[in-house]
Amino acid sequence: MTLPRTPSLLALVGLALATSCNTNNDKNPADDSPGAQCNGPVADAGPDASAAPGGLVTLDGSGSTVCDGGSPTYVWTVESVPTDSAIDAGDISVADPAHPSFTPDAVGAYVFSLAVSDAVGTTSQADLVVVNVSSSSGKPIANCGGNLTADVNERVDLDGSASSDPEGAALTYSWALSAKPDCSSLDSTDMFNSNSAVASLVPDCAAVFVVALAVSDGEVWSDTSYCSITVGSGNQAPVADAGTSTALSPCTEHHYQLNAYGSYDPEGAALTYQWSVISVPAGSTASDASFNDRTLPNAAFEWDIPGEYTFNLQVNDGTQSSPPDVVVLTFRDVSENTPPIANAGEDESITHEPDCETSSYVFTCEDCPEEDVTLDGTASDDPTDGDDLQFHWSESSGELTIESPDSATTRVVTPSFPSTYNVAEVRSWTVELEASDCADSDTDTVTVTYTCTGSFGS
Repeated sequence: MTLPRTPSLLALVGLALATSCNTNNDKNPADDSPGAQCNGPVADAGPDASAAPGGLVTLDGSGSTVCDGGSPTYVWTVESVPTDSAIDAGDISVADPAHPSFTPDAVGAYVFSLAVSDAVGTTSQADLVVVNVSSSSGKPIANCGGNLTADVNERVDLDGSASSDPEGAALTYSWALSAKPDCSSLDSTDMFNSNSAVASLVPDCAAVFVVALAVSDGEVWSDTSYCSITVGSGNQAPVADAGTSTALSPCTEHHYQLNAYGSYDPEGAALTYQWSVISVPAGSTASDASFNDRTLPNAAFEWDIPGEYTFNLQVNDGTQSSPPDVVVLTFRDVSENTPPIANAGEDESITHEPDCETSSYVFTCEDCPEEDVTLDGTASDDPTDGDDLQFHWSESSGELTIESPDSATTRVVTPSFPSTYNVAEVRSWTVELEASDCADSDTDTVTVTYTCTGSFGS
């Protein structure tokens, strides 16, 4: 909707004609037919246009004509602007009278008219042009200016001037007191200039206050930006550390321990902890009651369905509370699991030369004895999910003794077998390693080869 205003004239004067126009004898420049008569100046304000707030708009009256094709005098009029606009004639640049320009300051329709006159003062009928200004897409972005510190009864200025709009539209501001300590009696009505870029608040007790800012470009409101005000008098506020936001492995147990051990107090005071749940996935019934104890630094939380969970942590040093710290944990569905990669290590070789004796050229040799090797599956990995792995070694013949079948490394013992003088007796066994996470597994094999040759000493 536009608010009509009393039209304001822009006396945008072009170059005067070198000679006057004889409206009785000269042709209309727009009519080249034989004998056509000039009907006087014709204004052409150009085609209607669309633009975004904050972008320069240039009008085009160059299609206007006067008799003999001379240069007209241009008179532009601001007919109407949007209700929220402060544009008037003084905001129009007239450096080029045929192409005046302006910068729209609000969303809506801007209507201009153009009349042209010739050197003898004959004036055309007015022609209208409409510039429609709209915000094409993006939300504006609120920026409350960052966390602040203050003393009790000290005025705190909150600066939201870094807020912005993708299309450059002018912003309106809305500040509110989002959270306050129990010791405070303030509310949002106690904020000064809450509809301005810079608002202020006078905190009434030593604790942490949270303010919120949202901005609008006239069409849509931004997401809310939150900033904390830590109020004290000498004692520094502790620092909460809720951990690092991350997407967890699909094998993560439902009884998950959070970690606040990075929290600290600058003066070294002992801390108390308070966890809370900010948001859970759609369909989840988890809540603050899903903690085993919300006051533990390593509080355990029972999540119920895959998705994104947001947690808030505040710590207290016995005098004041920290600004809140937020961590977002994404528990992934087991269907997203990636199998591990099993690696049974390098093949193993054993050689042995038992002693042989001879009688009448008949050799009698000692048996090839039991031998052992260590198999190493520690190179197995779950590179995508990083899950802890379970291991199992097996050998199908049953001839090998596997001492630790469920460990990443194990000692295996071969059986003994007869040897023959000067003949290489070879035994070979294939040992399989299975590496598993909570849902999938992979296998790899290693070969143990035992070569035994009877030997007659000199």
